Amino acid sequence: ALCTVRNTRDITWRRHSTTMAADIVTQRPYKCTVHLALPSHQYAQHLKEVISVDQEISNKVVKSFAVVKAPSSGHITEDSAGVEADGGVDSGGEMRVLRIHFEATDAKMLRVSMSTTYDMINVALKCFQEFGE
Repeated sequence: ALCTVRNTRDITWRRHSTTMAADIVTQRPYKCTVHLALPSHQYAQHLKEVISVDQEISNKVVKSFAVVKAPSSGHITEDSAGVEADGGVDSGGEMRVLRIHFEATDAKMLRVSMSTTYDMINVALKCFQEFGE
């Protein structure tokens, strides 16, 4: 063998560092941000925790999640959706909007990732409705 690994921590670290190096080099010109308004901060936080568990299969798509405040106007724009604060409520309104940002190497991968994420959101929201938060 070219390399001997004595414990599984080394394997995990090497795999992670290889992925990180690949992420730095990979260009992802296809981007999309989805804002999903929910009834409360608790719903938004629970949904974020549920759907952020599953990672993408390859490094062709990267997703990031954040709970942001709902603008007072009711219309969400990049400027009006602030970043999550520790207190759960920002000065402009309740933090009840889940922001999901996608970046992909090609349009097909972006579409597939978004479609899968919407399916997971649909299942999670049906569970919330049926069984409560």
